[in-house]
Amino acid sequence: MKRCPHCASHGIYRNRRSLWRRLVRLPHSYRCIDCGTAFSRRALLAAESGREAVHAVPDPESAEEARRKSQPVSAGLKRLGPIGPALAHHAHDIAGLPGRCALAVRGGLQRVGLTPIPVWVVKQVDGDILHLCGSGTLYHPRQRSWRALTALRQHRYQGGVRLGNTGIVLNSRLFAALIPLEELTLMGPTRGRWQGREWRIARVPQHRWQYEGRLMVQAGANDEGEPLISSEDVSRIRDQVDPQATPPGMAIFQPGSGSAGSRSIRGPIRRRDS
Repeated sequence: MKRCPHCASHGIYRNRRSLWRRLVRLPHSYRCIDCGTAFSRRALLAAESGREAVHAVPDPESAEEARRKSQPVSAGLKRLGPIGPALAHHAHDIAGLPGRCALAVRGGLQRVGLTPIPVWVVKQVDGDILHLCGSGTLYHPRQRSWRALTALRQHRYQGGVRLGNTGIVLNSRLFAALIPLEELTLMGPTRGRWQGREWRIARVPQHRWQYEGRLMVQAGANDEGEPLISSEDVSRIRDQVDPQATPPGMAIFQPGSGSAGSRSIRGPIRRRDS
């Protein structure tokens, strides 16, 4: 039941609208019998929703929607009618209109080939570790940009990758994953977020970018803010070496142990045609 937003009285009535308010379709106004206060329909609905929120279970999405709607609307946007507040609500949201527009423009420029397509280059993916070579751009001279971008988002891109500012172009088959730049968020030197979960980040040095074996994190690396470094996994080679085995023979090199027919060269070296 409706109540006065000031004194919570049930004795409220609706005022008759004047002719000009009916022509422009303005809502009715209300007045309280007990306190005599006049208020709008919006204030009445806000008071009702506030009383319902006290007894209702808090909803995070409703709270976020209320926060966005409580943001001020400029006078210029108010002149646009119902569209103005909606634009203002999206503009005040961090992931609203400005961010989405910038992302759409950036994606459009990449699809037509006006800007390069940036990616994160991952050498190897372990259980909770990403062996990261760094950032790079796709190199696809024989493939249209929109096809390369579509293949990248579907995780089936095959072609060249230019790593960082080095100018080095390597084949994508050397890497486990190429991640679009906006999908991986670095949260420090050793942490990152990708696919809805957190990962440990290990940096792959440049001389290991073309290494085709398995990588491992160097022993002694910790998460105390120190960057993790990837190195070659030589455990299989170490396991194949028998420390008890003796070498098949021994080679001794001594000075003067040349062939019997060898002779020393003395004097200046002259050309044959002289």
